[in-house]
Amino acid sequence: MKQYKLATIDIGGTNTRFALIENDKIIKKIRFATNQFNYSETLDKVINLLKKYQIDSVALCIPGPADYKKGVIIDSPNLSGWHNINIKKYIKNKIAIKKIVFENDANAMALGNHYFYKNNELKNSVSQFFTISTGFGAGLIINNKIFTGANGYAQEIAFLPSSKNKTKKLHLNEYAAEHLISGTGISLRAKNKKLFLSAKEIFKKYKENDICRKIIDEGIDALARTLAMALAFVNPNLVIFGGSVALNNWWYVEKAIELAKKYVDPAHLLNLRIVKDPYGDDSALIGLSYLLKK
Repeated sequence: MKQYKLATIDIGGTNTRFALIENDKIIKKIRFATNQFNYSETLDKVINLLKKYQIDSVALCIPGPADYKKGVIIDSPNLSGWHNINIKKYIKNKIAIKKIVFENDANAMALGNHYFYKNNELKNSVSQFFTISTGFGAGLIINNKIFTGANGYAQEIAFLPSSKNKTKKLHLNEYAAEHLISGTGISLRAKNKKLFLSAKEIFKKYKENDICRKIIDEGIDALARTLAMALAFVNPNLVIFGGSVALNNWWYVEKAIELAKKYVDPAHLLNLRIVKDPYGDDSALIGLSYLLKK
């Protein structure tokens, strides 16, 4: 078996994706189901792959809050059986490896896009990344560094209060942006109105169904307000949208962008680029590879 030096791993609530990296490119990908309730089952599969390919350095990411320096998962909403688990320690106890990096998935995505769009070559560069899929997340890169805040909770925007309309609680507060903007939130709000459709079906029925149109329009407004706040607070010169909901329904994002422009001072739009994530499902895997270079 050939020895590979670098691997990146994206641990999601549904699937775990493992990639071998050479010369800044993914040369092999392996995907398997994540056990949300039994962390050891998933991590043991990861460790077996690290052993199989004789990996020297690995970077991993998960969704949600964690102590990324120590490697401790705090409260990942999609990994309910993983709370207070030290990923770094678990792996190091089972395999000799030179370097382990642990990061938030949206931060990893943000970093990969920051370099893809060459924002790293500019002075005073600020890249704001949003991912809209099952959930709603974000990452921020300032002058080529991930901004995590004082306690590692920066950019946990799923919790933002973006509406006065009450929504049945999941793991977030009842006014949370994720309930209005994400695929899960969209289908949940439809269910609350006795409309049992997936987010994909709701988007398709936008023009023909009044309930679907209202649900999506609420999501557009919440996304526009979130974008406007980001433009005002951090004044980015690059904004990237990724995630399956955003990339498969780009008109949804475009409507939010146009509305957001009405909510901000024109000065916030100067020298601003708003673009798509070119990596799709590989976004976090690519972004993690940049962390291994440091």
